[in-house]
Amino acid sequence: MTAETKVGLFAFLGLAVLGFSIYLLGNFTVSSGYDVNVYFNNVSGLPAKSVVRLNGVEAGKVKTLKITDGQVLAVVRINKGVTVYKDSVFAIAATSLVGTNYLQITQGHAESGILQDGDSVNGLSMPSISDMITQTMTTVNQLATGINANGQFAKDLGETLRNLRQLSGNLNDLVVSLKPFISSSSQDVSELTKASKEVMAKLNDDDGLLSALTSDSDMKDDAKTTLSNIKQVSEDAKKFIGNMAKFRMFWEYEARYQGKGNITESDLGIRFLPANGFSYYKVGVADMGNRDNDPKNKDDYRGKPNQIDARLGLYNDWADLNLGLVRGSGGGVLAVKPLFMSDNYIIKNLSLYGEATDFGRKRVINNRLFDKADISIGAKTNITKNVGVGVRYDDMLETHTLQFTGSISFEDKELAALLGLARMAN
Repeated sequence: MTAETKVGLFAFLGLAVLGFSIYLLGNFTVSSGYDVNVYFNNVSGLPAKSVVRLNGVEAGKVKTLKITDGQVLAVVRINKGVTVYKDSVFAIAATSLVGTNYLQITQGHAESGILQDGDSVNGLSMPSISDMITQTMTTVNQLATGINANGQFAKDLGETLRNLRQLSGNLNDLVVSLKPFISSSSQDVSELTKASKEVMAKLNDDDGLLSALTSDSDMKDDAKTTLSNIKQVSEDAKKFIGNMAKFRMFWEYEARYQGKGNITESDLGIRFLPANGFSYYKVGVADMGNRDNDPKNKDDYRGKPNQIDARLGLYNDWADLNLGLVRGSGGGVLAVKPLFMSDNYIIKNLSLYGEATDFGRKRVINNRLFDKADISIGAKTNITKNVGVGVRYDDMLETHTLQFTGSISFEDKELAALLGLARMAN
């Protein structure tokens, strides 16, 4: 082999190694498939050549990213044989909180049709972490400024609490006037029970009345039946009064502040806890106020005010599930306390919750059509026995806005006693 041949062979091998390295490092692909154009307002750090997953399974790659007409165009290569429906949701996802972003496709419905080569769709743009932190800090500053300056939120909250104090005071006066009657009724029941036991003992004594009535069996049976009924009635009454004392009631007020548009919403409700220790009933008014029908601004997507909120709940130390009319529409809320065994009061009461309602929503609010279910997630905790704070990602499928929440609750023992008395009388 000549020297020229050796040099040529060495150069060929070097070029082959260089080409193969570029192929690996450049993440090139020669797989066949079809391209779909996906438009985003913000790709949230999605890198080119990143993985595309369909329902969690790798189904292609992002070929290129470029800006066109004020939007980001992602050209996505879908692998051959993979079917994607036209109403599928294209969104940016991450492998972890600090992991690499990738393009996630949530499969749609077959009746919407199949995406073909060159078709275009709109992707779901999510705000970046830095934008959310900036927005959160701005909202906190606005909220603090509003409270310190005695803004509208503070005025509304103060007026609501004044009304609650006045209502509680009136009910307290009514219950105080009824306390002598309740005490007298309890004492009478106890005395009746004691007397009936003494009478039954004397009747069963060989020297008692039953012995004297032995010759008249009918009278003996009637007397025993009557006094047994008196004893049973007195025991039932005593048990009922005991259950009435276990009946509990709480007033609950929650305010939600949305920095985007400077919008405040509030709910007021009453929670009734029977004596069983695992269920409750809640009724109240959602989104209170006499708000004008016209939107406050372009970011005001609140629905109708003063909606009925009525739910049946089940609870234990670590979970709470309630179903019914959630802010005027059928739905439910599930909350869990993952750290309920902690000794720290705030950590122990940390609750993560998800709320879903209005599944058949089709209405226009502020010139925008809402046709997806109202789904929200959030976290909250109590900083004292009566005061709670939290954060909420509201209406994830439509407005996806960040809200801060504050709540006040207190137990109304006087009204609980009054309602328990009314239940006993009924």
